[in-house]
Amino acid sequence: MRGKSLLFRIIIALVISQAFYYVVDRFTIKNWNSSESLIVNVISAGEESVMSSDNEEESYSMLERDTVLQVLSGNDADRQLNVKTVRLAGSGPDIKPGGRYLLVWDIFEDGTVQYSVADAFRVPSVAGVVVLVCSLLMALTGWRGFFALLGLALSICVLVFTMIPLTVIGWDCVWLAAASVFIISTITVLCVVRHARYRIVALTGSLGGVMGGFLCGAVMVYLWNLSGLAGEGAALLASTLPLLNMRGLLLASVLIGSIGAVLDVGISITASMSEFVDYDENIPLDRLLLAGLNVGTEVLGSMINTLILAYMGSALPMAVLICSAGVEFLGIMNDPYIAQEIVQSLAGTLGLLFTIPATAFSFVAAESVRRSS
Repeated sequence: MRGKSLLFRIIIALVISQAFYYVVDRFTIKNWNSSESLIVNVISAGEESVMSSDNEEESYSMLERDTVLQVLSGNDADRQLNVKTVRLAGSGPDIKPGGRYLLVWDIFEDGTVQYSVADAFRVPSVAGVVVLVCSLLMALTGWRGFFALLGLALSICVLVFTMIPLTVIGWDCVWLAAASVFIISTITVLCVVRHARYRIVALTGSLGGVMGGFLCGAVMVYLWNLSGLAGEGAALLASTLPLLNMRGLLLASVLIGSIGAVLDVGISITASMSEFVDYDENIPLDRLLLAGLNVGTEVLGSMINTLILAYMGSALPMAVLICSAGVEFLGIMNDPYIAQEIVQSLAGTLGLLFTIPATAFSFVAAESVRRSS
């Protein structure tokens, strides 16, 4: 019976994700009101050919093809277009019949219009896959999965709808990040930690770890004289918002970037130690402390890998670009972009290291108070 129930929940998850895909697809197409792009369906696409150019010194090639499109959005919905679409060789999507894309255009001074396909239309697919993963998680884990997703959703809302907008209008991003970390940690602990009496333990240990890692990261930022301006995105942001403290934003990213892994370790230690207490309420406190430290050490090994590899993965394109320019290893280590990634990696690692004793000692203190009361 249990296997049939699980299969039924999985089927329901698949149905929900498919329905959500359809709803988002209809809603997005109906409400896509961008004046700079249209959602189109490719009916047919001819072979690409190199556009002729009057400038023989151009080092790049522009490709064009005859394309028949059906407009799906805007006032011209259901209209069919027969146009030549162009793209720079090696860039842009390789359009295929039956696919849906975003069509953009440029109008030149002589009145001619040049069409190009900017990107694939993927909003419904993204929404459908996200809902599918969330539905499967709830189908397999029940209410625990639901509360975990609720905590994640609320945490994202804190960042997207509170911290980021307030940073844009000039609030101090470091204090905003610290407040966001506290709120996110509280939400996550309330949603995930099963024993109410140990929630303060997980919160204390996690916040202690992340603040310890942040202080170490701040020291590295100032000792290494990092400005936070490394990378194309940071330079663009600084030119768009000249009053924004980019070094402060780097420190804020250290806080936000480490909280997920730190919470994982803090909650894992709390859950393990609470299981020991459930098994033996009279377990000696020194043995309980040793168990917590041992569990934390075991978890630390895998979490450090997770954290470091995550940062390395995000920095990989820039690292490859730097290496392709012929820069030697010492030059790579001196690059400010790489140095920023090292700061975030080391600060997160130290945060994990501080979390283990902070959580274990907090748990033993809480258990000692409980036993004496």
